Amino acid sequence: MQLKSLRLASALLAFGGLITAPAHAQNAKVPGGLVHEAEFQRLWEQNGDRWAEEDKEIQSKLAELEAKFGKKPNIIHILWDDMRYGAVGHRLLTDISGYEAPNLEQMAQDGMSFTRMYTEPSCTPTRVAAATGRLAVRSGMVFPIFPIHRMGLPATEVTIAEVVDDTYHTGLFEKAHFGDQEEGYVTNQGWDEAIFSLYNQFAGSAFNSGAEDQGYSTAYSPDGYDKKYFFDDTFRPLNWMWTVEGTEGGEHREFSTPQSPQDYIEANAKMWERTKEFVTKHADSDKPFMLQWWPNLYELSDQDANRPFTTQHATSTGESIKKMDAKIGELFALLEELGIADNTLVIAMADNGPMEAVHPETGQNGFFRGGKNDVTEGGIRVPAFAKWPGVIEPGSVTGDIIHVSDLFNTFARISGRYDQIPKDRVIDGIDQTALFLNGDTNGRRDYVFTYKGPAMGSIVKQQFKRLLPVGPGALAGAEFFDLYKDPREEHPLMAEFLWAWAQFDAMKARHDAQIAEYPHTPVARGEPYTGVVRLEDQ
Repeated sequence: MQLKSLRLASALLAFGGLITAPAHAQNAKVPGGLVHEAEFQRLWEQNGDRWAEEDKEIQSKLAELEAKFGKKPNIIHILWDDMRYGAVGHRLLTDISGYEAPNLEQMAQDGMSFTRMYTEPSCTPTRVAAATGRLAVRSGMVFPIFPIHRMGLPATEVTIAEVVDDTYHTGLFEKAHFGDQEEGYVTNQGWDEAIFSLYNQFAGSAFNSGAEDQGYSTAYSPDGYDKKYFFDDTFRPLNWMWTVEGTEGGEHREFSTPQSPQDYIEANAKMWERTKEFVTKHADSDKPFMLQWWPNLYELSDQDANRPFTTQHATSTGESIKKMDAKIGELFALLEELGIADNTLVIAMADNGPMEAVHPETGQNGFFRGGKNDVTEGGIRVPAFAKWPGVIEPGSVTGDIIHVSDLFNTFARISGRYDQIPKDRVIDGIDQTALFLNGDTNGRRDYVFTYKGPAMGSIVKQQFKRLLPVGPGALAGAEFFDLYKDPREEHPLMAEFLWAWAQFDAMKARHDAQIAEYPHTPVARGEPYTGVVRLEDQ
């Protein structure tokens, strides 16, 4: 019996090269001693010597930049909602979408365009991955949190704001979407100051009678109550809260819970002004700043506020994108005016694909199939751009795979705080500084695991993709794709890809084995809004 057990163990370890030692030992040679996802460890074993030499050159370049400007670079991350790949950034494509975003087009000309930027399928998971460098499933933040879910980001998660700590001024404005638990409030997760939403912009714009009149919600207001059999006043989330203002270690105050579409628009305008104030007041500081400006897109529920339509798309979405793009232009002009543009890295991107449920507002996908909440390319492959004058080559395009979680590691490297990334948990993000500095083909990722809720839905490896079956079967089905030949994933193959069946199974097995060693953190749960002073009490 003992011999049989030993043989079984040997077979399991041989299957796909599963981890044969604790992950912390396997990752000892990886930069920073991090517990990287198992697949990256395999890449490092094959490429680590070359990458280590490249890292020495990168560190020298970063040191030269710091000496030139007298401090490390400022970092701005712009993240908006629900947009298909190709909708903005390049005139050749925007003439198809009908959107107008000239400042994003200029950003692409001045910087880098990413053709394979992957996110999570929906907004909360993407924002958590960006903030923590970890797939959202690892902290239980697996779907967009709405009023009143009584859940949020666990205190044990370490955000990029906590990594840079007091070496940077940090601020987050508009959409955080980390939930309604006090431990998950942005300013309890490392940011110095913030005005942040607990939920998403749909709740902020649509949970009121005005939006109901426009058809963006139904039966929320008293007109929609059951007239004969109504017994529960608590069923609707009437006592909810949308945005909170706070500082690290300071008081948290309710900022806005819109009672009308106009309230929502005015709150966003105030948050935008505070965003610019953050940049201005820290421009001359001895410390650089890191800004997460994650705007609340879109403003749909007040159709009259968007008339007359001025874009070819002829929707409120088109007007919202045009307004956001104007703000991006205003932000770039402010950086120039303050004399800090050359020492500021700006990344602008969408958080997932279009929300097809509100067609034609956010539009159907074009190049790819699917949208928000899908694990097909249309749900997780988004427009993304980066600008860093004098560092990123103007007009460059990269086909390297990059995942939103990689920004965590990349910002940590650029800020000189890589050694502050925690080493007691799996880090899914990969340092992609080489890609930013050296351009196309210098990325370090060739895979993406994507979860839909708590279950893995797809795996990308190189140009190949497997949509995972719902349950186990005797034989792999028609679930494999070559994304160059079939980018819309409309022609699933089976027999032609049987060579890849076991390889994808092995990737998932290694991934799952690492989860067994480093279990997921339970999502935070409890009473919502604790520690926040309500508007009526201010």
